[in-house]
Amino acid sequence: MLLALPPGLPSMRRLCYGFISVMIDLHVHTTYSSDGQYSPAEILSLAACRGVRTLAFCDHMDFCAVPEGLNAARAGNVELFSGVEISTAFKGREHHLICYGFDPLDSRIREFIDRSCRGIWQGISAIIERFREMGFLLEEDDITGWGKSIPTGVTFLDALVKRNPRDPRILRYIRGDRADSPYLNFYQDFSRAGLGEALSSGLPDLVQTLRDIEPCGILVLAHPGGMDRASLRELQSHGVRGIEVYSTHHGPAVTGYLAGSAVSLGLLASAGSDFHGERIKPDIRLGDAPGQPDAALIEAIREKMSAWQ
Repeated sequence: MLLALPPGLPSMRRLCYGFISVMIDLHVHTTYSSDGQYSPAEILSLAACRGVRTLAFCDHMDFCAVPEGLNAARAGNVELFSGVEISTAFKGREHHLICYGFDPLDSRIREFIDRSCRGIWQGISAIIERFREMGFLLEEDDITGWGKSIPTGVTFLDALVKRNPRDPRILRYIRGDRADSPYLNFYQDFSRAGLGEALSSGLPDLVQTLRDIEPCGILVLAHPGGMDRASLRELQSHGVRGIEVYSTHHGPAVTGYLAGSAVSLGLLASAGSDFHGERIKPDIRLGDAPGQPDAALIEAIREKMSAWQ
């Protein structure tokens, strides 16, 4: 990581102060995501400090944190669910799906993740070419040498900072008007500039993904925003069990819409902070999900995990 922690942001130790009422967080990223700040062990320690008693590691296209964290979670009296956040394409746009409760040794999900990551990496050259067309210096080794499951906005911004440190378009994210949350702002800005289309072109199809991994775990749409009910109903017919109603991605209006949609469609409501660490998302703390998941979802994940633990 090339960008330094902005001055004034809380350290790992200071983050531990101040307990909150939300005790369940089903969307947490570790260093096994290229945009995660804390290791599995550090996340579990932080969860204990924050009073979070049930959580799920949901790294991008990677679940190595799960076996690493399970024994430590039991020793620390934290309930840890297996999870993985899968990047997919649906109707020409990128959408994320979370699979919960799967066995990390299940060959079906392991082979799916391996195959999908290979497909995503094959499309990276087209994204690099997009940046070059914008006038940036960028080489494939800057991205492919990252060593994580798949590249994210963090990967690209750090590479662009290294190669283009004086470019005013990049300086905005280092110390300019977009430096308050540089990585998230960068990803959103360049997605609107066409990067999102290039990214989604190499992603696995969402419907086919549901068919491939539905037997492995409990499938939940991550931060679906204002996805229309017809699409939610269609995806439900292919195996989606729930939607992440309570997310730091959603404002009150979207949260209300999704809560009503979950009830009317018979979908389970999930809740997650999408915590990456204050360096990546300065305003989001572990446990900051703005609501509680349905008890039925928690029981469904527990039942799935009890089959292999």
